Amino acid sequence: MSDFVRVAAASDLADGEMRQVQADGTDVLLSRVDGAFHACTAFCTHYGAPLATGVLDGTTVVCPWHHAAFDVASGDLCEPPAPDALRTFEVRVEGDDVLVRVPEDADDHGKGIAYRESDGETPAMASASASDDDRVFLLLGAGAAAEACAEALRTEGYRGRIVLVTKETRPPYDRTKLSKAYLAGDAGDDALRLRDGAFYESHGIEVWTDRTVTGLDPDKRTVTFEEGDPVTYDVALVATGGTPRRLPVQGADLDGVLLLRSWEDAQDLVRRAEGVESVAVIGASFIGMETASSLRARGVDVTVVDREETPFAATLGPEVGRVFQTAAEEKGVSFRLGASVEAIETVHADPDDETPRRLRVVLGDGDVEADLVVLGVGVAPATDFLKRAPFRRDDGGLNVDATLRAAPGLFAAGDVAAFPDPRLGRSVRIEHWRLAQQHGRAAARNMVAEGDPTMSSVPFESVPFFWTGQFGVNLRYVGHAEHWDEAIVDGSLDDREFVVAYVEGGAVRALAAVGRDRDAAAFHRLLARGAAPSPDAFRAGVDLQQALRDAG
Repeated sequence: MSDFVRVAAASDLADGEMRQVQADGTDVLLSRVDGAFHACTAFCTHYGAPLATGVLDGTTVVCPWHHAAFDVASGDLCEPPAPDALRTFEVRVEGDDVLVRVPEDADDHGKGIAYRESDGETPAMASASASDDDRVFLLLGAGAAAEACAEALRTEGYRGRIVLVTKETRPPYDRTKLSKAYLAGDAGDDALRLRDGAFYESHGIEVWTDRTVTGLDPDKRTVTFEEGDPVTYDVALVATGGTPRRLPVQGADLDGVLLLRSWEDAQDLVRRAEGVESVAVIGASFIGMETASSLRARGVDVTVVDREETPFAATLGPEVGRVFQTAAEEKGVSFRLGASVEAIETVHADPDDETPRRLRVVLGDGDVEADLVVLGVGVAPATDFLKRAPFRRDDGGLNVDATLRAAPGLFAAGDVAAFPDPRLGRSVRIEHWRLAQQHGRAAARNMVAEGDPTMSSVPFESVPFFWTGQFGVNLRYVGHAEHWDEAIVDGSLDDREFVVAYVEGGAVRALAAVGRDRDAAAFHRLLARGAAPSPDAFRAGVDLQQALRDAG
């Protein structure tokens, strides 16, 4: 065992402060809460962000990049998207000296380690044991929600059978990277895995690939598939995600008109993009704009087509949308906005040669020609196998209660779940990766409680969060506001350092931040506490980090 080493003076940290220090060459996050010092891993187990640049609220530290949250005293993972807990280290105070002892292998789980591999530090998990529990928990889908649910079921102590079912050919992977680092060429196949195969095997989690669901009977608790026999379950989770939409126009299914949703889609786009000169992206959505950004990084000429006058106008407002449009134009992207696609056609280099050379996006007023076309026009919930279910909505979403329960023994999470938002007072359906993980973790607790009188169900009350990175601009969005009455800007849109508070019903319901990561993390904790500053406070230029300290 290593010796204790001095890392700081006790007087260096006021109560409620944290800083990154070194102990025998190992980076450590040192925190002081209620007079007690805590030492743990210095970097987030998601993408390696330095946690000292986040915010500390009590013993909870929030990552500044993607808002994973951890307990600095125990190391426990509190909120995704981080997959694993932090390591904690022994601390001793002698006079004004703070000493920390780190094991020799401390750096094995430090910055630069592929945390999504099974050698990462993971929470204690129950092992499957049919003799203890003969129930079957069936998880339909193997994306963010279902994967998070499977892991949480084990941490909740469930020892029965877990079956993850996916129509895809691969085990769970990080879909958020497909339109970003993977398409840009900055990440390979290995970087996409959430866990390696040994992880699922060691925790008794079965992963069934190439299995398409065709029906689910919530009364009989059976599921049917295109391939294989029906399965009877005790408790099931529907987390089948979304199916990308194709435009309802002639030519939308031509060769060279591509979608980007799955790993296979991304591989196909990467292969086809090699050597091409131009791509037309239809849809200035998050997936569309991220795709445009990654293709420009590959040197491809990109034109973005959308019916709106600015990107993200409906989600972030035109002011923020123009920030992204300007950043894209600075990188050489062209826009055709306020335009409706009438058709997609093949273009022949020679009238006598029937071999198509390019594609034409027909707009009616100045068409766009390109070697490839990528559609980014949204997704529809993949719930056709539940068409007759009374809880299925017209948009394909599934109505659930506050515990994410759609029917006895049946839960829903992620893109498909229309759940009651406790802050808005109405049902919402949100298509974001991190929220799907939050749903999966919450659903696991309530699935275990189903039929167990010793356990109580817990309502889902977590704060939604999403991020996007494109053209050198990174945005964090906290909360949810679909129909805001006012957007209050604090900072400089031109300098790309600002927050925007979205006001609905007299209260700030959401916040978008660029270049102000700590403020976004502070607002996240304030919103979770029910202590979000008022619109007047935002108009006066509220200090969100101080507001969080005051709330504590």
